[in-house]
Amino acid sequence: MQFSTAVVALASAMTVSADVIFQVSNFTAACIPHSSECSYDFVVIQPGTMETTGVECTDMRVSDGTLPAVADGTCAESSRTWTVTKPLTGGLVLTVSQPVTPSSNTSGTYTIPVTDLVLTQTGASIQQSYDGPTSFALSS
Repeated sequence: MQFSTAVVALASAMTVSADVIFQVSNFTAACIPHSSECSYDFVVIQPGTMETTGVECTDMRVSDGTLPAVADGTCAESSRTWTVTKPLTGGLVLTVSQPVTPSSNTSGTYTIPVTDLVLTQTGASIQQSYDGPTSFALSS
């Protein structure tokens, strides 16, 4: 009985870790004071592969002072793409995708809670920025 319990616990742990598709580091997102532009910048790596150096993903968008949705983000020297969506419940959802075959992708997602987004007043304008962890996992 103890052996089967240990096997079930090990299998559960392996299932949880298998859900991590990408690992993000150096994540920043902010709207520029006294500007109409906002930027996203992060490094992404696929754990459990031979990859040792992450790829940089950046984008600059015109916005109303809040962090904008991004439908077509790209990463330097990589086939990876990324999106940011703005759910009705607030916050942001970051999704990174990578082609596996010509007709399929692998994707990982991280939900940025509204509590990690900060509004700052600078003069007559307001800018939103990200104030959460700079490293996190993207899961399936």
